[in-house]
Amino acid sequence: MDLDSPWKLGALPQRRVSLPSEIASALIERIRSGELPPGTRLPSEPQLAQSLGVSRNSVREAISVLREQGLIETRQGIGTFTLDPTRDANFPVDVGIEGLTSTTEMIRRAGHKPGTHGYTLQTGVGDPNVRKQLGLAPDEQIHALERVRTADDIPVIVCRDYLGAGLVPPRVMAQYRGDESLLLFLHRECRLDVQTARADIVPAIPTTRVAELLDVPRRRPLLILKQLHFDAAGSPFLYSENFFNLAYMGLHVRRTPVL
Repeated sequence: MDLDSPWKLGALPQRRVSLPSEIASALIERIRSGELPPGTRLPSEPQLAQSLGVSRNSVREAISVLREQGLIETRQGIGTFTLDPTRDANFPVDVGIEGLTSTTEMIRRAGHKPGTHGYTLQTGVGDPNVRKQLGLAPDEQIHALERVRTADDIPVIVCRDYLGAGLVPPRVMAQYRGDESLLLFLHRECRLDVQTARADIVPAIPTTRVAELLDVPRRRPLLILKQLHFDAAGSPFLYSENFFNLAYMGLHVRRTPVL
């Protein structure tokens, strides 16, 4: 079965997701629904770009997302084919973390609908460890954001993000409602862009609050993804701690040989 029918992607005047992510999400949905069963040969990148009316670079980025998720494989000299999405899935939401992206994009790329509830914002002195991570002056205040990210209305991640109030004035931070990617908001409102990030993944027993937010037993282990984000000048400006509900959310890293 070949994917040769043209697609129509409506224009989004104020797009909240990138075009490659939109293309990837559409392909993932068709694979997971069985519309593109295992063994379906995808058209070439130029063919798919022409069919969608988008650039080849956008298609290439979208295809790389599917490859990271283990949903396709490329056979040298033959083509790119879909794989069985259930063959090694141990979690309803399984995402790769090779690329630096927001939790919104992580959930969407896994083929699920992202959502948010329980968003709170506090501005104050903050935790000393967070101040140290961000390299803030003693008198500089910190914005502390907390929200629960959902996948198809199931709570899967508790997100806690911290950044200096000197970079994002309180009047600007007050415009954020927690229902979109924080990275996109910071880019749009403050021209703050993440160039690199240091990530650590550690196991932990949830606090009472985190267990309640994720609706999990108090003694059930979680994974915490701790990330310090740096701008183009190499300065840290955003520190995040994401608590993953392992009953629904799986993380993987797709490794390739180093020659």
